[in-house]
Amino acid sequence: MINLGFWQLRRAAEKQELLTLLTDENITRVHVSSQLEELPRYANVEIHGEFLSSPQFILENQIHNKEVGVHVFTPFKISGLDTIIMVNRGWISNNQFNNNLTKIQSKPELIKGKLNSSPQVGLRLGEIKLKDLDIQNVTYYEEDKINNLLQQKLCSHSPCEISPNILLLDESVPGGFKREWHPVIMPPAKHKAYALQWFGMSFVLVIVFIFWVRKL
Repeated sequence: MINLGFWQLRRAAEKQELLTLLTDENITRVHVSSQLEELPRYANVEIHGEFLSSPQFILENQIHNKEVGVHVFTPFKISGLDTIIMVNRGWISNNQFNNNLTKIQSKPELIKGKLNSSPQVGLRLGEIKLKDLDIQNVTYYEEDKINNLLQQKLCSHSPCEISPNILLLDESVPGGFKREWHPVIMPPAKHKAYALQWFGMSFVLVIVFIFWVRKL
């Protein structure tokens, strides 16, 4: 129980650091590929390059304000780095979505957003099967399968690498959909309260043990 108390304190420190990153307005310009892995999660970055029209992935069953929709992921080739990063261009409801909306003009531009890991779920029912399509719907964002397909389609003629991270496109950048990147995070104070409970139960257990030993 003491160990669980210290674990909750570590979690509180992690959540505080995450909240600090979410409110940090400093922007890092990406000049080398290693920055995409070295920078912390939710770091603000600027990247120069161009969107690629395919392959794009439509992540289904995404909820926003109790409405079902999709997230649109589009590859972005970074200028001068031979690196491709997938960009989450935002959410759109099922009622409004059609493949024509994903069309994007490939032109050199500067975009910005927050670095993040690929979206994951706690429970998967089956696996995704990728096809050789320009736009394809997926139930889960299986990073290995998607990155392997990107490697085959985009890096077969000229050497390039696929970033393991994705970019959450900033709301100010055109060419996207609804973007409200506010993850649900348990506040640090709650973790500290749980830690206090574990330490309290440990103290009570020690007192009970001492009382029991003295009665023997």
